[in-house]
Amino acid sequence: MRRTSALLLTSLLAATAALTAPAVAQAKGADTTPTTGQCTAYASGPFGVGVCSGLEPRRAWSVAAQCQSGVTVYSKLMLGDGTATANCASGRIYNTWVSIGPILP
Repeated sequence: MRRTSALLLTSLLAATAALTAPAVAQAKGADTTPTTGQCTAYASGPFGVGVCSGLEPRRAWSVAAQCQSGVTVYSKLMLGDGTATANCASGRIYNTWVSIGPILP
């Protein structure tokens, strides 16, 4: 059950990030704004890196990177504090951001 929920949430986060502007990757009406903590995203070589600290332990999030090839890649789904990477194997990264999801039950 948890794997199915995590898979569905990962798909939801990927779809949300792909369909909305990176700076506004939040679903209307959903509790997607961190109430505590903060997240930052930056490029490091071929990797988009996201670091979140001070989040609720069940807060879902992932990092995304827009690659030189035009493809957007995503990290695995993260919960709470941590560091995630999205790999642009093709090289240069044009943009990177963190997508914040809901608090999981």
